[in-house]
Amino acid sequence: MNIKKIGLSALAGSLAVVSANAVELSVSGKTEVTYVSHDKGVTGNPYGMGNSITFSGSGDVNGMTATYTAAIGDGGQANSNTSETFASSSLMLDMGDMGTVGFDQGVGEFGVSTIDDKMPYAYEEIWTNVGGSNGLRAAGGTNVLGYKNTFAGYTLSLEIDPGHTNNSAGGATGDGGSTGAKTEDSGYNFALTGSPYEGVSAGLGYGKEESHMDQAFGDSDSTFATAYVTYAIEGATIGYQQSEGYGGSIGTSSNDVKIYGASYQVNENFAVSYNKMDNTFALGGDGTTLEHTKEKTSGIGASYTLGSAAVRVLASDIKNKGGVKASDDDHLEVSLMLAF
Repeated sequence: MNIKKIGLSALAGSLAVVSANAVELSVSGKTEVTYVSHDKGVTGNPYGMGNSITFSGSGDVNGMTATYTAAIGDGGQANSNTSETFASSSLMLDMGDMGTVGFDQGVGEFGVSTIDDKMPYAYEEIWTNVGGSNGLRAAGGTNVLGYKNTFAGYTLSLEIDPGHTNNSAGGATGDGGSTGAKTEDSGYNFALTGSPYEGVSAGLGYGKEESHMDQAFGDSDSTFATAYVTYAIEGATIGYQQSEGYGGSIGTSSNDVKIYGASYQVNENFAVSYNKMDNTFALGGDGTTLEHTKEKTSGIGASYTLGSAAVRVLASDIKNKGGVKASDDDHLEVSLMLAF
């Protein structure tokens, strides 16, 4: 019995040490109610609600800092607990002057996806709600490895995609799992950003996804590139970005995208913006016919912030959606958000 007591006491002491060194997680999140209206199609009940919670924590690892982030989103839960999911997560190791390495499942920590659209916005990107495309074909930050560091004032962010699928079975895999036989593409992409002059922010990015499918089925390697510049003076910011994407699955159109934007911070609470995007599709849907159809998207955004609450509005419209002529839509979204 005495031996058992000594063993239990030693175990309790060990657990106490572990508990003292455990990482404490901080929690942040938001809840949002939206009103949506479509000019085309049936809107139905225009009200919706969504919630998200983000857990983050960091700890020392031999003089380096390890950081874990996980976000939960419910997409508007009604009466089913199954709608709550881990939307994204990442594990990062900050090595100081040697940079930061990490593993990312959807947070978007690395690569060209961090600069997919750097135009000034008062609310969301204008293509978000109408289904437009910004022309980039990055892996999307799921099951990827990354590295980033700053050299002489410029930041390099590199993403390595070991492999992903292009179907509904794709996405993050759990520990001990793999994407299996349906892994079709793998590749890399990077972003280089900095501020060469006062008020100026600029960057460029490039990536390539190699197809592992039989070329006889028409699939090919996919490449994508982007470059942007913005200039801010007092409360105004203007910007321009150009992106392009080529290759991929048979029938996939190549894209040449130009995005323009301007925003103005009226006061510390109120901001407005106007943006425009032209996306030229150089390939028809059958994979052979050159059409050069231009998808045109424009939008006006506004936001008013008061403490932890914000009211945001985005009115956007799209013409020739997806390169399909006369496929148009107008979208209005009003959002009331409370952050905590």
